[in-house]
Amino acid sequence: MVVLLAQLDPTGIFDLGNTSLIFWEVITFLILLLLLVRYVYPPIRKQIQERQAEIERSIDEAEKTRAEARELLAEYRRQIEEARGEGRRILEEARKQAEAQRERTKKDAREEGDRIIQRAREEIDRERESAVREVRREVADMVVQASEQVIGRSIDRDEHEILISQALDDLEAEVAGAASSAGDGSA
Repeated sequence: MVVLLAQLDPTGIFDLGNTSLIFWEVITFLILLLLLVRYVYPPIRKQIQERQAEIERSIDEAEKTRAEARELLAEYRRQIEEARGEGRRILEEARKQAEAQRERTKKDAREEGDRIIQRAREEIDRERESAVREVRREVADMVVQASEQVIGRSIDRDEHEILISQALDDLEAEVAGAASSAGDGSA
């Protein structure tokens, strides 16, 4: 049988005479494997598990940070939209206030213009009345002088007033007629 095995195994690996060497090699391999499994593999496995846990924590932290960033982004967008709305509201309020101020200013200007015109009319009326009084006095003096020269005697006070009134009425009628003719011609 040895011959048969020798013929089957030309390399001599299965040499029964050297089986003790194979046995010790297998025993050494098993011891080495046992040492590796017992002392080397657990620390490597532990380190791999720690690294895996650290990576998972980092991923969870990154997801958490990402979710927070999304929430912050949504909050910032909401705040920006609120700020824009507030800006539009403030701008609209400012426009309304400006329009109200413009209307108040127009109204005040119209009222002030009306007051100025009224004061000017009153001043014109006063000046006209003053001028009419002055003209009446001058006309009265002229009428008295002319009457005295025409009549050749002094006129008493009552006659004087009657003559002045008639002369002034005639004068006012002429002035009014000339003013209306000038007014018609200018229109």
